[in-house]
Parts: sequence; C-alpha cells; structure tokens
Amino acid sequence: MHTPHSPVSRPVAGRRRAAVLIAAIAAASLVGCVDLAVTDPNNLSIATVFNNAANTEAALIGSWKAYTAVNRGSCPTVIYSLWGHDITTTSVTWLEFAPEPRLPINNRDNVNCATRVSFWTPYEASAGAREAFIGIRDNALKFGTINAATPDGADTPNRKLFAKFIIAISQLKLALATDQAYITDSITPGLNQTNVEFRPWPEVLDNAKAQMRVVIAEARATPNFTWPALFINGRPITRDELVRVMYAFLVRADVYSPRTPAQRNAVNWGAVLARLDSGITRDFGWQADPAVANTGSTYINNSFAQNTIRIHNRLLGPGDTSGNYQAWVAASIANRTAFIITSPDRRIHGAANNLAAGTRFTRQTATMGSASNGAYLTSWYRSTRYLNTAADSGIRAFIQVISLDEMKFIRAEALFRLGRFTEAAALINPTRVAAGLRPVDANGPPAGRDCVPRKDSGACGDLFDAIQYEKRIELYPTEGDISWWDARGWGKLVPGTPFHVPVSGRELLSRGLPIYTFGGVGSPGTAP
Repeated sequence: MHTPHSPVSRPVAGRRRAAVLIAAIAAASLVGCVDLAVTDPNNLSIATVFNNAANTEAALIGSWKAYTAVNRGSCPTVIYSLWGHDITTTSVTWLEFAPEPRLPINNRDNVNCATRVSFWTPYEASAGAREAFIGIRDNALKFGTINAATPDGADTPNRKLFAKFIIAISQLKLALATDQAYITDSITPGLNQTNVEFRPWPEVLDNAKAQMRVVIAEARATPNFTWPALFINGRPITRDELVRVMYAFLVRADVYSPRTPAQRNAVNWGAVLARLDSGITRDFGWQADPAVANTGSTYINNSFAQNTIRIHNRLLGPGDTSGNYQAWVAASIANRTAFIITSPDRRIHGAANNLAAGTRFTRQTATMGSASNGAYLTSWYRSTRYLNTAADSGIRAFIQVISLDEMKFIRAEALFRLGRFTEAAALINPTRVAAGLRPVDANGPPAGRDCVPRKDSGACGDLFDAIQYEKRIELYPTEGDISWWDARGWGKLVPGTPFHVPVSGRELLSRGLPIYTFGGVGSPGTAP
C-alpha cells in the first residue's frame, strides 16, 4: 500500500469549452486534468453559452444540485454511514466497506464510489458555479431590475454571490472528506489553464474558510435580497439567512475537520460557541419534489431499508439495559449475531415491551438477508423516521443540510469541553425526557437499572456519552458523513477505518501519479 505521494505539478493544455454540459465537462477538465486540445465546431465558449441570464441561472441551479449529489445518493453516503456505524449491511454491493476490522479502499477501481464521488462531485459543483460567475462578469450580464439606481441589475451582485457560495462549500466538502485536493475559487485562472498541484487538507480547509468569510463580508455589503425558491428548491434564502448559513458551515469546518480525538479536543471551542450565536435560526436544506429533477434523497430512502441494510447495533446498543449489547461487543466477531434491545428509550421500542415499535426505530420480524456474508453484520432494527407517510419519504421530505438540532448538539459538546456541564446537560434533556429517559445533570445520566446510555463495559455513561448518544439518535438520518466525522473526532472508529479518503485513483492515473489508498489495520490515515 502506498502512502500519499508528494504533490507534483503538471501543465494542462487547452481551454475548456463549456455549455449546457458544463458540469460534466468541467468535472473532467478540473479534476481529470487531461489535455483538451480539440477543435470545437460549435464554439461552445463562455462567451457564447453564458451570454444570457437564463442559461447562467440554470448553471447556478445545476451547481447547487451537483453539490447536494454527494449526500443525496447511495454513493458515498452508505459508505460514510457504515464507517460511522449508523447502518450495517450484508449486501455484496457494499460488503467491502462493512467488515470489522476494515479493509483498504480499492482505489484502483476507477468507479469506486468511496473516492470517485467524494473527490469529483464537489469539483463538478464548483465548475458550474465558476463558469457562471465568469460568464456574468465577462459578458456583463444583468439580473433583476435595471434602472438609474441599479444600472447593472439589482440582482446581479447576489447571483455572483451564489456562485461564490457554491464554490466555498464545495471546497469545505473536499477538506472534510479527502486527504488532499486542488484549490479553486471564482477568479483565479482555471485549473485547466495553469499548473496545478494537490494541497493537504488543512490548506484546503483554510482556503474554504477564507472563501466563506468573503461570502459573509460581500453579503453584508450587498443590498437586501432573496434568492428565489428555485435556487435551493422550495426554500427562498434571504441575505441575512445566507450569512447565518455560512457561519454554520464555518462551525462545521472547525468541529468536523479534526481526524483524531486529540485534534478535536484542541478545537477552539470558545470560538465555536461564539460563532454558533451567529448561525442558523431555522433548518437549512431543500424540499424534495418528484416533479423537480435531482431533489430526492436516496440516502433518506436507504435509512428505512429492511433487507440488506439495517440500523447498526452500535447506534442503538448504548441504549440497551439488558446486557445484550455488552455481550455482543465482548464476543468475538465469529460469535456475534443480531440481538434484541431492552431500553427505556421509547425511540427504540414502545412501552408495552421490547417488541413494540418505537417512535424512531422498529424491530423487524426477521434478521437481514445474506447473513452468510457475516452474521456479526446483522441487525433486527430499521429506522421509521421517514416511513410514517408517503410525504415523509426521501422523494417528498424536506432534506436537511444543516439542522438546528445539529447545531444544538455541537453547542452541547462545546459547553461540555469548556467545563460548562450543567448548561450542556440542559440542552440534551428535552429530547431525552420526551423519549422516556431520565434527565441528565452535570455528572451524566442517573445511575441505576435504567441508565442510558451505557458504556461498552456496561457501566453507566457520563455526560459526554449522553451527548454523543443523543446526537446520533436524534440526527439519524441528516447527512451520512456527520456520523463518520464525529466518530473519527470522538475516537469511535472501528480499527482500520479510514479517517479520510484518498484522491480518486482515476485522477491519479490521469496525472501519472502513484496510486495510494487508506483503510486496513496499521495503515496510514486509519483508526488504530
């Protein structure tokens, strides 16, 4: 197995010819880094494609949908959820990512979704936004009311801002998932026109944060505006809400980027706490609509799967008070199998008995198919959060990108790490009490037979255990990568789990660079 190579620079010739195919072409040129010295008989340049407002707005909307693709589809969300042990699977489709201890990522497979989508898709989003920005600027496009007060169009500044917003959050997506990446923005000459090199994730992270601060500053300097609901489907975004959303993304950048518990502990939690006060005041996301392409969420639909994908025993197990979970943890892999949970947590099962459906999860009448692929990977439980009515499915749900609950649990962690235990406890008690659990105090859950959560040893958990348990139960499913990011920062990854993914093997081959990967016990970039 190769360790990450030293980045090298290599010129790339030819200018990209963009059109309606901007996202696909840009993905190839931005991250494929291949020579594009071809003759374009249609002259599909920025000057000809982005010469009107309609085409340009379509590209901006497409760039947002490209950004959401990482967390809408099965790939790589199933993998992230497996690594963060939200879900488990016996499906041969995903089996290589599920074993314990983990296996190395096969980065020589050029369609491997653990690396391909994680690396390429954010560039697809950035490329569409970048080309739209350049088109607006170079073609002097005008949006909105044009009069003496706004001769360049009242909405032109906020359309440029939308492009910068997409590029900034796409850079953050790369920084959180990969070990290294290219850096791009809205104005620097394109990657297909200059020498490029990979930069390590901390540099990509710093760049993303810097771009976010630019968006915040420029938004504050821009007259009040509201992006149409068509931009982020079903959710008009005001200028002030954009600023709050960007602060929430900055919170994510600080909290989720650490790869180890030591790095997470070293986060400036005082700054995180202060920034949360400027963050979102309502859930940020979009409305799924079967009549609008690329708005549905396969990730949400996977959350209530019942055959080869189920809820991981490590997600619900800390709520068990029977000892079954601790026996499962203590058993060898060969001797583990699905078990039934007994818990006062009514999200897991009802009050009548441990077979009754809970408010968030339910026990199935049979364990998963393909148990022969690993009985230790089986589970009795599925999620029902989005299974109540047809309107709750991933086809029609409101798809959360950043939720108020997520920010609340980050606040609780910040307060805990700053020694403000009573305040942290107060934040998680409402959902605990609503679920039938006793409230926690500065010391954690009350001891006794109904203590939840419990440690793997069976001992009653402490306050931080309760914060982690509550966040995992309440957020599932929001975005598949949150549990993975949390698990690496909390030291909960199963041995051999990658704490970031390598550059796509397809990209490395196109650059003539050595293939490297992560995963497997004892390998660099993985949990010990």
